[in-house]
Amino acid sequence: MVGVFLALLGWIELSPAPYFAYLIGTTEPALRLLISILLGYPLGFVYNNYIKKEYLQYQNLFFIATGLDIAIYNFGWSLYHNFIPGIVIYLSTKLLGPTKYNVIFTFVFNMTYLLAGYVMTESEEYDITWTMPQCVLTLKLIALAFDLWDGQTVEEEPLKFDGYQQMPLKSSPTFEQLMGFIYFPACFLVGPIFSYRRYLDFVEDKFPVAREHEFIKTEALKRLVLGLGYLCAFQVGTYVFSMKYMLSDAFWDTSIIYRHVYCGLWAHFALYKYISCWLLTEASCIRFGLSYNGVMMTVSGAVSKWDGCSNIKLMRFECATKFQHYIDSFNCNTNNFAAKYVYKRLKFLGNRNLSQVFTLLFLALWHGTRSGYYVTFLNEFLIIYMEKDVEAILSKTEIYHTIWKSKAKYLLYVLLKAYTIVFMGWSLAPFDLKVYTKWIPLYSSLYYSGFLIFLPWGFAYKPLVVKLIKKYTQSQ
Repeated sequence: MVGVFLALLGWIELSPAPYFAYLIGTTEPALRLLISILLGYPLGFVYNNYIKKEYLQYQNLFFIATGLDIAIYNFGWSLYHNFIPGIVIYLSTKLLGPTKYNVIFTFVFNMTYLLAGYVMTESEEYDITWTMPQCVLTLKLIALAFDLWDGQTVEEEPLKFDGYQQMPLKSSPTFEQLMGFIYFPACFLVGPIFSYRRYLDFVEDKFPVAREHEFIKTEALKRLVLGLGYLCAFQVGTYVFSMKYMLSDAFWDTSIIYRHVYCGLWAHFALYKYISCWLLTEASCIRFGLSYNGVMMTVSGAVSKWDGCSNIKLMRFECATKFQHYIDSFNCNTNNFAAKYVYKRLKFLGNRNLSQVFTLLFLALWHGTRSGYYVTFLNEFLIIYMEKDVEAILSKTEIYHTIWKSKAKYLLYVLLKAYTIVFMGWSLAPFDLKVYTKWIPLYSSLYYSGFLIFLPWGFAYKPLVVKLIKKYTQSQ
């Protein structure tokens, strides 16, 4: 029990964590989080080489024990907060059955519990408290309730939930299975979220883990190294591009272009914090064997995929030239959850934009109660709305396709890349700063450029652009 041992060292003030945190320029809670994430990798080795071979009947207990061990190390006795929703949802599923009433109860209870946690613990800084795993758990339990309900209404045929063929859920989990699903050590703290169906297939040994053991080790090691690389890039990048500097008077003394570029580069490196965590947890998931994602056909024949727990598409993220690329590549599992369990369930509204607004509102609420979260998701809606309109308008012109077929496409790519980096900074800054007393002064230093560009699009710029394009095409 590594976590308990390290926690004991901290309680008797013999832990080396504060010293090492100081050396690498981070906080002690952040270092504990990193250690806990890294623990998932050796635990995957222990599981496959010992637990699975000798004590398979205790595998759920192994996940519960190791997950609780990690929880104690990070949150002490506050770990009971993550235990309560599991008990409540287990009982509600037994009492209400896998019905829509259980879905409603699960949704309301978990969101209320999470929001209450935010109210009790949230400050103006980036806090690492029990609400971190709670937000992951909230989505997992809501998805479980929906999947159980869907399992009673759909026909018994394979469904492609997470990229591989799965059967719908026909029975509720046992208490032991549910707790193992909740405390699975590789994903307990920061995700990624994964379906209970995936967990069940994993513990029932339906994935070809033994057959592809060597390949799994190689793939897991690649993601581990990549995650550590992004972690180093985050440390260096956020040292060079500092939010503290952007809130200083010295930032105002620079040019408006410099401020926008600086803010954009800060945001790009700030996102590496999340990317590094997801890569490291993905490495652990692969090492456990949880990440099986079906097969793909290649010139060499069928090849198994082990990206079922991937939460970041690196090439699309790094090469993004529009915000839709960021959405498609970043925090993929949460976006898939929002699409499947929120956006598509709002089809009855009869309006895609309205469904998207409520989906983004849910995601903002899921992150917390601070105003910065809502501004960031408002920015996402405004930018995506404008991007889709602009792309639809320009794609109907001949010059648009001509540019992308000529050497001028390289210049256009540079311009679009600069656009995405700059306005990712604009969008993300309130998310990081949280409170309006901080993000409004920063937006003031940027002259509210994003609001001036994206907010008036629908009623001011769009009619003008359409008119100019129509006039241009008629003159050809």
